[in-house]
Amino acid sequence: MDGILFYWMSWIVWVIVMFFIPKTVPFRFDFLFHLLAVMVLAGYKLEISFLSMHMSGLYLFFILCVYIRKQSIFKIMELISGCLIVTLAYASFQLFSLLDPIWLIIKPSYLLCLFLNYLILLLFKNWKHRLFVLLIGLIMGDIIYAVLLVYHSLPYVALAFAWHDDAALVLGANIVWRMLELVGQYIYLSSQSKLSTKLRKENFNQ
Repeated sequence: MDGILFYWMSWIVWVIVMFFIPKTVPFRFDFLFHLLAVMVLAGYKLEISFLSMHMSGLYLFFILCVYIRKQSIFKIMELISGCLIVTLAYASFQLFSLLDPIWLIIKPSYLLCLFLNYLILLLFKNWKHRLFVLLIGLIMGDIIYAVLLVYHSLPYVALAFAWHDDAALVLGANIVWRMLELVGQYIYLSSQSKLSTKLRKENFNQ
């Protein structure tokens, strides 16, 4: 059933942030509020002329744009460029899976997850920028994909529950990768610290 993965992962994240993250952490309340708002708005659709889409994606797009307004012009242009690349990548992948699905050797959602996360790792080093660009790219890409289908008289609802599942999978994989990066950094720094301590002891003994 579409939407199960999205709600399942969203509630897990909400509970972790609510009960295990200290209240002194900045943006904790904002994150909890926006996550609840997205879960509620996911069930409502908005009709814009010939296009139909769920409101949660539009809400996310607006909130993310508000949060980057204080960035420098150069950084905003860099983020916009990344968003356009991810947007075109997402829309192209969806069209490819629709027109020639025989080449998809595993479930399209898994391939999309691997493809977009590999792409975003090439584009950005900052994990916050990765999440921002992925979300905006997924939203805009699905809207473009919906416009193309509707233009050719094919029914499609943009930002539907299936899209929410794909977005949750992609973002979840990106967060897991970030955790692996932190673990790798910790192991490296720990090994470097032990090595420097050992060298100091050897020099002292000499």
